[in-house]
Amino acid sequence: MVTREPSIRAWMCRWSLRGFRFLSEVRVSLMSANKKLFLSAVSSEFESYRQLLAGDLKRPTLDVAVQEDFFVSGGSTLQKLDDYIKACDGVVHLIGKATGAAAEVVAVRSLLEQYPDFAERLPALTDSLKQHDPGFSYTQWEAYLAIYHKRPIFIYRPNDFELKELSCPREARFVYDAARDKSQQEHYQRISELGRDRGLFLNQERLSSAVLRDLVEILPRLESRIEVPPTKLRHTAEVLIGRDEELTMLDEAWNDPHKNVVVVRGKGGEGKTSLVASWMAELAMKDWRGAECVFDWSFYSQGTRDKGTASAETFIVAALEFFGDADPNRGAFEERAARLAQLVGSKRCLLVLDGLEPLQYPPGPMHGQFTDKGMAALLRGLAGQNAGLCVVTTREKVDEIKQHYRKSAIDHPLEFLSPLAGAALLHYAGAQRAGEKKIAADDKELQQASIEVHGHALTLFLIGQYLKLTEDRDIRRRDRMKLADAEAEYKNDATRPYGHAFKAIEAYEKWFETGDEQAKPQLAVLRLLGLFDRPASEGCLKALRAEPKISGLNDALAGGSDKNWNIALSRLQEINLVGIKDDDSVDCHPLIREYFAVQLKTKQPKAWRAGHKRLYEYLRDSTHEGDEPTLEDLQPLYQAVAHGCQAGLQQEACDDVFIRRIWHGTGSNGFYTTRKLGAIATDLVALAYFYKTPWRQVSPTFAEPMQASLMGVTAYRLRALGRLKEASEPMRAGLESRVKLESWEHAAVEASNLSELELTMGEVAGAVGDAERSVTYADRSGDPWQKIGRRVALANARNHLGFTEDARTGFAEAETIFKTQTSNRDCLVGAWGVHYCDFLLAPSEIAAWQLVQKLEISGQRSALIEECRAVSQRAAKMLQWAELTDAAIFEIALDHLTLGRAALYERMLSGSSLVTCHSLLADAVSGLRRAGQQFMLPRGLFTRAWLRSQGGQQTGRESAQEDLDEAWEIAERGPMRLHLADIHLYRARLFHAVKPYPWDKFPDGSEGRGPKDDLADARKLIERCAYWRRKEELEDAEEASKNWK
Repeated sequence: MVTREPSIRAWMCRWSLRGFRFLSEVRVSLMSANKKLFLSAVSSEFESYRQLLAGDLKRPTLDVAVQEDFFVSGGSTLQKLDDYIKACDGVVHLIGKATGAAAEVVAVRSLLEQYPDFAERLPALTDSLKQHDPGFSYTQWEAYLAIYHKRPIFIYRPNDFELKELSCPREARFVYDAARDKSQQEHYQRISELGRDRGLFLNQERLSSAVLRDLVEILPRLESRIEVPPTKLRHTAEVLIGRDEELTMLDEAWNDPHKNVVVVRGKGGEGKTSLVASWMAELAMKDWRGAECVFDWSFYSQGTRDKGTASAETFIVAALEFFGDADPNRGAFEERAARLAQLVGSKRCLLVLDGLEPLQYPPGPMHGQFTDKGMAALLRGLAGQNAGLCVVTTREKVDEIKQHYRKSAIDHPLEFLSPLAGAALLHYAGAQRAGEKKIAADDKELQQASIEVHGHALTLFLIGQYLKLTEDRDIRRRDRMKLADAEAEYKNDATRPYGHAFKAIEAYEKWFETGDEQAKPQLAVLRLLGLFDRPASEGCLKALRAEPKISGLNDALAGGSDKNWNIALSRLQEINLVGIKDDDSVDCHPLIREYFAVQLKTKQPKAWRAGHKRLYEYLRDSTHEGDEPTLEDLQPLYQAVAHGCQAGLQQEACDDVFIRRIWHGTGSNGFYTTRKLGAIATDLVALAYFYKTPWRQVSPTFAEPMQASLMGVTAYRLRALGRLKEASEPMRAGLESRVKLESWEHAAVEASNLSELELTMGEVAGAVGDAERSVTYADRSGDPWQKIGRRVALANARNHLGFTEDARTGFAEAETIFKTQTSNRDCLVGAWGVHYCDFLLAPSEIAAWQLVQKLEISGQRSALIEECRAVSQRAAKMLQWAELTDAAIFEIALDHLTLGRAALYERMLSGSSLVTCHSLLADAVSGLRRAGQQFMLPRGLFTRAWLRSQGGQQTGRESAQEDLDEAWEIAERGPMRLHLADIHLYRARLFHAVKPYPWDKFPDGSEGRGPKDDLADARKLIERCAYWRRKEELEDAEEASKNWK
């Protein structure tokens, strides 16, 4: 790592807010001859450094030479070096602890005769040059010749140069010699007296980065091997200081084939994005260091405020398209994410995911876990196998891949800047005086100022720049920013870490308020940005600038010219408060957005609502989504919903935009985004805006029936995503509201959904009770279809409780009513039919397991086979009807699952080939993924795991173990206790003979766990949940386990 200030060992890397332009903006003089560089270093100490540098500097129109190129017999090496150096465009000189070979005295005397004014030009050498043999090595002479000929010279030292212990890597053949070390110290002293640049480096990559950065004005343009899309990383710092360790960590991770994922986490404003952007800029200068492709995405643009929910669905579609997927819209988003992981992981790719915290749970029981299962699937896939590297930045921990930490993944907490680094940042930003005295970058008062704000990078930069702009650069005047009030003003857990940053932003706000007429538009721009939770598009900003004026928001901008607008933006960009992208969208740091949002909402509520209303109307009216829009086509409408709700137009935004245009209504062909796009998570983001407190209280602007409906659809989506605990509260609230309103049809549905939720969570007795309520409500409604569906739900719940005959009666009664309502269907269809088939297949499933475990089969094998065939016929009719009526994706998937299960049990009992089962179960699992129904997916994974195990695919990729592990990930989060019990049973029965046992660790990390422990855990859950449907299977497994070895 290199620095311009040796005492602080920090380095700075200039980085444009507009993205990676290091390669394209290099100014190159058009010369017919190649440019020339000379690398000056002692090979016994730094040969590998020099080789890496030579490779990174390589250009078609650049010659790079080293000392060994000039070793000649019969001539003077020193003279040859002189001839080259005086004509070259730059010299890179490394000063280590080795001197290298001494120059021949004859050659030295000849050189000094040629240049009699050498000592005059380099007075620091005067005393040495008076001697017949000055004692300089060839390498030392190379530096002196460059200075004499006034060639640009860039001088660097290892970070242990002044230390006795060596920490910087060197060549294996290097041998430390105290005398030579002393000679190099004297050499460096002479260089210092000549006023030349110098810096420190930690290793090869840090040196290469520093040299490429420092030589950017000299190097000819390098055409990149790969095409890199414009970066989406925003609000990056102008400089990066004090992050040597992190940059080295990223270098090492990229160069380590065993590292797949790096997570950089820290508070907002600590410099996570700047760190990664600077490192990517370095890689760009190194032609991406072997990367085959590079892709980045910022989730800050997904929304960072208020509702705390976001979706990765838009990213997954865009990334699949970039990485060459044949159909980015095919499959559920979790399935697409898994596909994306395979595409990314199969190549040497760099994938950067910036600001993932909007997709994660805040502190609490599920802290850090992803609300978006697609992102969880992507990171798990990449952590397991990745030929390149995925870099993640976030404010929260990432527990989804914690089992990979210290193996294939790195979890790196980004600490606050040290007092020394913080002082350097303050100094760079503008705080360069203490009273009348100019101060250095390591000044004690600067260090104290850094300590006062806990080394928070954004705050330090804002302070330093503010002092430069308003207080004559005087660090002692920082008290005028009232930073000390932060502790008292920002007390809650959410804002406390950012109190000093907010006080610094407040100082800018007051400066603009009291400034001249040119300052007012700049403040207005920042207030406009407070209306957004993502970069503000040019169209949205034009709408906000238009007449009529909105008092307290756009007074200084409305009706103004584009010229004045551009001047305001330009000035804000000059002082690093905003960034402007190539598409003319405008953005700023999320903490700056958040500050102005809070100020506007609390102090100018009318302006807040009016601004959001204007954005709502603009996005609503300017969007033309078409009849079959993609998720990307719908994004402006989702944004319109957000702005409309914040304008107080919840009902209108819900009716006119969300339901009518996004969902295409709520009828049989409605719920378009869920039914056709599987965009459940994205819908949930929009639904959050209809709540006062997600997911507890719907906005009181909605009438009570609508509140109940919104709670119901919210609960359905939360359940589909496997977020069962979160689904419970709105589902119960919605049910009670329906009962209060005596809306019996809706109450029946809500009670039935609650029963199914409780069943999945393992509350079987409660599920039976609520299913009984649903039947009561259905009967009160008088609707025959409700009577059918609710009786099926009750029969299904009783089946899980082990009340087999009651369940049989319930299913038969429901089917009888069904037949009276239809003339062309003779069996239950849809989810109703699936539940009945599940009940009918239970004896055959038990018998198949008995066969696997070499136990006596209960029942007549031939009768069981016939029952499987009868169920197959039922399922075939169900599937035919589903396809004919364009049924929901998950219903078709469940029909495939029923066919697959029936076929598997029949063929196992009859001893037939299992080949045909594979396609049925593949379609089932794929369909459940595409439907986004997380709570149903384990059912498909269980059956496929059994099939894969029968075919010998027990471990590895696409194996039974992989399916059971995925099911566990889903079920554990719910929690889905019945699925967890099933997984314990599947593990023990399928893997008891596998050595070592794949799940051999106890929860505390100790080893020795085996299949009998899984059986014991299954019994605990079955007894706790009253999951007596599995009683016979559990007892069979326990009996079989007596013979397990």
